[in-house]
Amino acid sequence: MKKILITALVLIPGLLLAQQMPVSENYFMDKYSLSSSYAGHFNPGNLFTSFRTDWTGIEGGPKTIRASYSDMLMENAAYGGKIIYDKAGIFNQLYIMGTYSYRLKVTGDHTVLLALSAGLYHNRLNFSEYYNDPNYDLDPVLTHGDVSSKLKLMSDFSALYLFKGIEAGIMFANISFGDAKYEEVDVTYKPLANYQAHAAYNYSFNDRWSLNPIAYIRGGRYIKNQIGLATKVTYQDRIWGSVSFRDPGIWGAGFGAEITKAIQLSYSFNFASSIALDVFNTHEIGLGLNIKKMISRGE
Repeated sequence: MKKILITALVLIPGLLLAQQMPVSENYFMDKYSLSSSYAGHFNPGNLFTSFRTDWTGIEGGPKTIRASYSDMLMENAAYGGKIIYDKAGIFNQLYIMGTYSYRLKVTGDHTVLLALSAGLYHNRLNFSEYYNDPNYDLDPVLTHGDVSSKLKLMSDFSALYLFKGIEAGIMFANISFGDAKYEEVDVTYKPLANYQAHAAYNYSFNDRWSLNPIAYIRGGRYIKNQIGLATKVTYQDRIWGSVSFRDPGIWGAGFGAEITKAIQLSYSFNFASSIALDVFNTHEIGLGLNIKKMISRGE
């Protein structure tokens, strides 16, 4: 039984070699999802949640749920916290992270934000979803149980440079300490660090219209580098639309609006240009709540 489990794990390089943080394209509304350095310094006092479903049209496609909150702690210091649950076929991942971010004024309009996050990571293999045939009795564990990892300490570090609408940042995520182990089997694995670098610019045409282009590259060991481009057009800081591209051949569009001073909604859609339109699509819905404004209204 143990040999079968070990063989199954070894044949899954995506689990053993490349625990990449789940992707989100809600970064125009929730910048904390793009880099930890944004926590608290942008959109302070906001709670953001999102639901993302990838590969629609394919059974067992990835689904991701996020929730995050960040706020100022004191002058120049901020904090944040986020929970990410990601499910892809038989794989389930859970991240719980807390962030401390500090604003460092260098000179004039030049500013650097530094952030350090730490938290816990857990994953589970749910074999029962695939081996639920009552006639399939090769291994009781494969047919009736899950294989869970032990909790593992994870962290990330990021830095962000700001200057007159220019934003340029780098982040190293999934930094782990030592090997992680599964509870049921004698197998170890080491989640590998991922990296991401991005640059963005905020340009206002006038007091009504503004443009926010962004470019990024992300990857890691055993993970192919991926380049992405996107831009957002905003009207009166309340309504926005966006278009995006990331290789290989993934195109997207999105829109969002500030419903009230305390509530924001967003939606994004992606499709792969190299295959049929009804497979490998992505839908992501986001909700933003300004907790402070909602509390002050209720008083």
